[in-house]
Amino acid sequence: MKISAIIIAALTPVCACAAPLSLDSCVRAVAQGNLSLAAERLNVPIAVAEERAAAVFNDPTLGFEYANNDDHRMQMGQSYSVELGYTLSPGKRAARRSLAAGERRLAEALLDAALQNMRLEAATAYFDAMRAEMLSDVATGMARSMADIARGDSLGAAIGQVRPVDASATRIAARVAAAEAAAATAEMHNARLALATLMGCPEKAASISTDTAAGMLFPAVNGAEAAEMAVERRADLRAAIRSANVAENQVKVEKAERKMEFELALGYNYNTEVRNEIAPAPRFGGISVGVTIPLKFSNSNKGALTAARLRHEQAQLQAAQAAQEVRSQALAAAESYSQARAAWLELDESLMLEARSIYNAYADSYRHGDVSLVELMDMRERYAEVVKMHIDARRDVAVAYATLQAACGL
Repeated sequence: MKISAIIIAALTPVCACAAPLSLDSCVRAVAQGNLSLAAERLNVPIAVAEERAAAVFNDPTLGFEYANNDDHRMQMGQSYSVELGYTLSPGKRAARRSLAAGERRLAEALLDAALQNMRLEAATAYFDAMRAEMLSDVATGMARSMADIARGDSLGAAIGQVRPVDASATRIAARVAAAEAAAATAEMHNARLALATLMGCPEKAASISTDTAAGMLFPAVNGAEAAEMAVERRADLRAAIRSANVAENQVKVEKAERKMEFELALGYNYNTEVRNEIAPAPRFGGISVGVTIPLKFSNSNKGALTAARLRHEQAQLQAAQAAQEVRSQALAAAESYSQARAAWLELDESLMLEARSIYNAYADSYRHGDVSLVELMDMRERYAEVVKMHIDARRDVAVAYATLQAACGL
């Protein structure tokens, strides 16, 4: 049930004008060239760098001290000291690493979700462009047919075989058909531009064409199976679950921040000779070892810890809600696809071919004078309606299938 299975076509170069662009090539080009996806991808290496930064240890401290005990006047000597200190933070580094690792996994899940959404957007734009191209081809063909009929009526009116009023009516109908063809062509260009913009090459929109001749395969689906698959594979649900994990790790970080820290210090002191006559002393050195223990009176304020716990609870509820929404979306997508598939089966290719043959037959009969212009124009409107319904049904079932794939996380 991959989106690539909707269209069976050969892979073609991106933005190539020599051959139609397949859906696989389009989706791949969007994944590679879309700027918003490129920006989203940067979140993963950013999270990896932050994870690496979270593994850093506390820096040691090195201190120097000099004292002059009024040595020039009272000859009490001088002293020099150096001290090396290090702060022990039990549990804080491990908690920060767990939080950073969870944020990196969350960034990966969010990127997967963005890719799934972008694939759906690319498929929808592709089928919109395909619909516009098919409608443009049909409108151009009908405009050409009406122009031929109008020329024939003009010649017939010149030799008296066709009434002038009928010749004027067909000329008007031909001009209306030409205007409709021009409008359909403009819509086609706009649809191609939207597709090319998604692919990252809007300047090459004129060279893009979809594979309108490709066959389509739309199998029947089971809504319950689609819902189960969605729960297992949807990247946005995975991101919601990982967001809850990140919130849980944040609680652990807040708890680690409340733990006692210890600062260890190792020092060496050197004192010069004291030459004072009242209290002389030789020069000497000494070693000092110390421990600094902070008094964590701030732990009485549990606001940050309470907020972290509430955010974790909130994230868990959001993940549960996301799971329900994923199931609901998959069931709705399966139902919409089944309805679109039923309409597509009713308006299949054979119906359009039959309508085309009937219209061509009416056009030939009109040239031979067997049917009136009113009958021909009425048949033309019916044929145009059938063709549009067929093209719309083809586009709708293709988009519905692509939406189902996205809803299932494929």
